Amino acid sequence: MLGTIGIFLGFAVLLVAVWRKYNLILAALVSGAVIGLTNGFTLAETWNTYLVQGIASFGAPYFWMLVIGALFAKLMEDSNATKSLGLWIADRCGEKYSLLGYMVVTGLLTLGGVNGFVIIFVLLPLAKVLFRKGNVPWYIFPAVTYAAMVPGCAFFPGGIQTNNMAPTNYLGTTLTAAPWIGVIGTVLYLAMVGVYVYFAVRKGRKNPDAPEYYALDADTVDLREGRIPSALLSIIPLAVALVCINLLKLDIVYGLLLACLSCLVLFWKYYDNLKKTLNDGVFSGVSPVIMVCMVVGIARVVAATPAFASFQEWLLNLPFSGLFKVFAVTNAVAFMTGSGTAAISTTLELFGQDFLAMGFSPEVIHRVVAMSSEGFDSMPWNNFIVLVLTMAGLSYSRSYKHVFVCSVLLTILATLLVIAGIGIFA
Repeated sequence: MLGTIGIFLGFAVLLVAVWRKYNLILAALVSGAVIGLTNGFTLAETWNTYLVQGIASFGAPYFWMLVIGALFAKLMEDSNATKSLGLWIADRCGEKYSLLGYMVVTGLLTLGGVNGFVIIFVLLPLAKVLFRKGNVPWYIFPAVTYAAMVPGCAFFPGGIQTNNMAPTNYLGTTLTAAPWIGVIGTVLYLAMVGVYVYFAVRKGRKNPDAPEYYALDADTVDLREGRIPSALLSIIPLAVALVCINLLKLDIVYGLLLACLSCLVLFWKYYDNLKKTLNDGVFSGVSPVIMVCMVVGIARVVAATPAFASFQEWLLNLPFSGLFKVFAVTNAVAFMTGSGTAAISTTLELFGQDFLAMGFSPEVIHRVVAMSSEGFDSMPWNNFIVLVLTMAGLSYSRSYKHVFVCSVLLTILATLLVIAGIGIFA
């Protein structure tokens, strides 16, 4: 019992710290200490073994990807290439539909298998222009981005993302498992998101002086000032990154590095201070790496505790039946780990055979588990949320409530409605 209380207390410490803008490294040390000490670990064991293992597990494979990705975003931004693309999309969609244009682009990239981190690095500078052009509050950016990515990650059949691919390893299914369930869930989810975002933007526009309303520094910036490359030229580095990574199957780091080189070749005359752009781009990638590593480190501490093993046993005995148990177990693991992929892998590895014994087809379980993984994974300690807010320069106090609605409440509601429908019509 003490260990379980310690885990929740540790998460509470982490939540308060990020909300109040305390340094996340200090917050991770305190949170890890609370979780470790209440579960029988020494302080040295907690920090030097489990926390460090978690930090290394993310930092080692992702460090160069995040740093070079941030450099690519900076090269695109300072050359005005993203401004050019943003203006091109805004001119064709119109200011009224610039937000919709951004969501469509994000959704298609996600469905096409583009890594979520890459999408943020590629589209963040572009989003600044489109949100500015459409007079959309910048603090809604993380929620809108999440909302655009959710269907392609887990709901819509055929998505080439980890949340949709992971179940195939445990259930022997395909990426298009239970297509109608996925399509109906996608329609329900996007309809609810559309209503929420519409009213959130409408309310936000009434107070343009609110903190973090604008992504750009001044509200009088002329988006067409300065030397701007053509939209056709500006899209080439994006195409280089996407083709190299998704079609040629190059390592993400190599794909992003080639995209950076293409920026230097195509836009060298558009940089006012190339040295400053290179320096700022690299440094802007280091901070997100550190922040995300801290969160992953906490998850590793939790996974090592005896309380987490007991938690897994408790999950199997939850007083739910049928697909509602699948939903509850997946979300509970997602909450504890802050990762939808980890939730799917843990849930199916531990309980996959029990779920199949309920009589549902592997395809249905695949889709329900994938959809459920997009619920409580979006807690404040989720590594992707930490990255997006850090890169966008936004605070939890202004942005996270919108993320919570779009990525937690509405995904859960859409999934529950689908499960209820299966129960009625199956």
